[in-house]
Amino acid sequence: MKSFIVFAAALFAAGSASAACPGKAPKQNWNLQAGDQRVSGQYLTKLLSGKKVKFGSAGTEQYRKDGGYRYSTGGQNYNAGSYKFYADGVRCIGYSNLRYDLYVVNNGKLVVINREGGRFEGKVR
Repeated sequence: MKSFIVFAAALFAAGSASAACPGKAPKQNWNLQAGDQRVSGQYLTKLLSGKKVKFGSAGTEQYRKDGGYRYSTGGQNYNAGSYKFYADGVRCIGYSNLRYDLYVVNNGKLVVINREGGRFEGKVR
């Protein structure tokens, strides 16, 4: 439950304004676990562009084909004008306070890891 609160709070704090994601993702020590397989930005672009990712009751993110991003939870929507996937599986969401997370695959399941170490299994729709 604490991880969900950190995940949601970070998204809420991000707001709906937009900023540009830089060319390189910042260095981060991610909460990797046994079985985590790193994925490429190319893989993520192909898998997620134009799709939604549902994180149980935590919410749903949408990677719009126009390059925009939306996170929806509890009747609230948080929009960003852009998102970017990096070669190492990190993604940036262009909120006014840029947000970085890492996507991995573990046991065939897509998992997003936030900078605080929370891990969330997503289902692509």
